[in-house]
Amino acid sequence: MYTIKCDSCGFELYRERFPKTVEMVSKTWGGVCPKCMSPLSSEPIRISLVRVR
Repeated sequence: MYTIKCDSCGFELYRERFPKTVEMVSKTWGGVCPKCMSPLSSEPIRISLVRVR
């Protein structure tokens, strides 16, 4: 599962089985987080890999 969250508030912007670029997700939301209204970067700030069984 691929997840992209807002770095400011942790709002889940994207969660699917297939990857999507951070830039595409940012454009989907108009470049701002809908929860905290922080501007979204088109580049990832932090990357975490979690293995799910």
